Amino acid sequence: MLDKPMTIRKPADRGDALTTTEPTRQTQAERRETAERAILEAAAVIVAERGLEELTLNEAGEAAGYSRALPAHYYGTKSALLEALANHIMAGYVERMRTASMAGEGLERLCNVIEFALDDALANPTPARAYQTIMAAGLNRPELRPTVERITRQGIDDFAALIAQGRAKGEIGADVRPRADASIILASLRGVLFQWLIIPDHVSLSHMRDNLVANVRNSLKA
Repeated sequence: MLDKPMTIRKPADRGDALTTTEPTRQTQAERRETAERAILEAAAVIVAERGLEELTLNEAGEAAGYSRALPAHYYGTKSALLEALANHIMAGYVERMRTASMAGEGLERLCNVIEFALDDALANPTPARAYQTIMAAGLNRPELRPTVERITRQGIDDFAALIAQGRAKGEIGADVRPRADASIILASLRGVLFQWLIIPDHVSLSHMRDNLVANVRNSLKA
């Protein structure tokens, strides 16, 4: 696991006491956004550590530091909360990937995305564990299946677009089928994550990452 950096607080300067600023008041929409984010992050921890069955609307609100009734007011049902959680996890991942400003396109970007996904899980396993739990639940929870299917299709589409881009540049073989290979890559990525989450003491995620990237590069290059 990666160590968290130590936060060093500067002692208050005497001048600090002489200058006071009124805190900016949040709008109702901003307060709701803040509360929803806290509830979803609390729900992710519950799902990651104890599973879907242990998650309740009341406990998610309490764990987030809000009233037990607030999640029910926002989401109505546990299924709606889980759908929002899946979307929240994916949105957070996409935002972190955007912030990373990965260079390249085609094959190079595809390999960078794979590396980033596994490094992101290594840095903070909780969202990855909650994500895998929700994806697996899509097999036998009909209310979650549309969300799981949409996220899966989007992942395949994104990888297929990068493969097609690389093929157009001539760096990926013309005989490569973008959607078929994209499906295999997504399945491999999820499988590597699953194994690491189940037996972290026996699986080196960084080693698996390097092997997966090398296999993808070798199997696709022209």
